[in-house]
Amino acid sequence: MDHSSRHSPRKTRAPPLKIKRRPISPNDAQILLQDKKILFALACIRIFNALTIRTFFQPDEYYQSLEPAWKFVYGYGETTWEWKEGIRGFFFIIKFASTWWVAKAIGIRDASTLVHR
Repeated sequence: MDHSSRHSPRKTRAPPLKIKRRPISPNDAQILLQDKKILFALACIRIFNALTIRTFFQPDEYYQSLEPAWKFVYGYGETTWEWKEGIRGFFFIIKFASTWWVAKAIGIRDASTLVHR
């Protein structure tokens, strides 16, 4: 019984592919080092930015994310027409809803307990 006929209609197989790696030139190594320095600098800027800038939550963001997630988990809350018509997706609010599902599972049902002011 010839097993090669099951895999391919051809009678012979191709020889294995030999890959030769190109040696890294000093110029390529310098570019790679420069890229790593740039990435490190951008990460430092991002971390500094995240730790020092105080932002606020837009009121519209409550009604497009937090309120629908609350209603999804607890069964009451306000929703906008986009949610009532079903044109918004649940992918964005699932991160809020998952936190509240855990809170609901451990017995927290009061909104004032979950809101940090």
